[in-house]
Amino acid sequence: MNKASKSAAAGLGFALFLLTACSGGSQGTSGDQGAANGTKIALGSFNQNSITFPAIIADEQGFFKKEGLDVQPSIAKSGPELAAQLIGGSTQIAAVSPDNIIPSIKQGQPITLLPPYGKMDMQFIAPKSSRITDVKDLDGKRIGVLSRGSATEKYARAIFKERGVNPDSVTFVAVGGAVTMEPALRNGKVDAVIGSTSSYITMASHGLDLVPFSDALTGDAGALSRDGIQVLWATTKDYKAQNSGTVNKFCKALDSAVKWINNDANRDAGVKSLSKLLGLKPDAAGRLWDQIHKSFFTSTDAAAWKTNVDFSAGTPNAVPFSAVDNTCGQ
Repeated sequence: MNKASKSAAAGLGFALFLLTACSGGSQGTSGDQGAANGTKIALGSFNQNSITFPAIIADEQGFFKKEGLDVQPSIAKSGPELAAQLIGGSTQIAAVSPDNIIPSIKQGQPITLLPPYGKMDMQFIAPKSSRITDVKDLDGKRIGVLSRGSATEKYARAIFKERGVNPDSVTFVAVGGAVTMEPALRNGKVDAVIGSTSSYITMASHGLDLVPFSDALTGDAGALSRDGIQVLWATTKDYKAQNSGTVNKFCKALDSAVKWINNDANRDAGVKSLSKLLGLKPDAAGRLWDQIHKSFFTSTDAAAWKTNVDFSAGTPNAVPFSAVDNTCGQ
């Protein structure tokens, strides 16, 4: 794996929504809801985040169009908002993190999860001037996380446990996403943060001299590096039952996008896309591409799924692997 910060790429978190004008519209001959000029999907997404890069590429490279889909993004401010919009029906498909969607499924929400997947992309980030280079240096320090109880705090606690550090020896501070994380770090409100590869590279491109460590993407997080998922996709069981062909086409488009992203030959175009998405200069966008473009994949298994359920719900059997339609689009 490669080096830099996670979520999941250009952010953390975690998703994409597509606004549909026809969720209750007329039925086509296939039984799918849609319109003559293409099936419409409202897709939930995070703003300015490389975590949802496959959907961005599927749009830019025409993979949605090839499948006859009219996909429109609906931007949410947080992972819980993405899940709430999906459950409430204002979006049909959403990019979600296991941490936000697994508890909803555990509570009985009728949700089906879909590929592709993005590897867990989280790391500790500290100013070089702090001389903090390892989790053992964080005793008594303040650590910035997205929000209290979020996946970023769970990641920190998991790494502390793995390294024999008492998580109660630090103070967790909610600093929000990349936009508000940077001033918190720059102004000394926190001593370190948990961020993604894109947040690290973005902050570094703004002149912050930073040290990343315990990076999940580079293999420094044990089972979470091996099996951890930062993002996957979700729809409701009702929508999938009524629009199975549309959902399968969506998965096929993202499958094509992942293959495109994984291909080294597409680096130049991918760098341009990331540069536009995150407002990065080409050299910074290139470093981000090099770190994340192999971090998306199209299939997982039951053992890996248990790692993610355990991380999100505190027990590996809270949500069965059957909640994932692992073959969608294949």
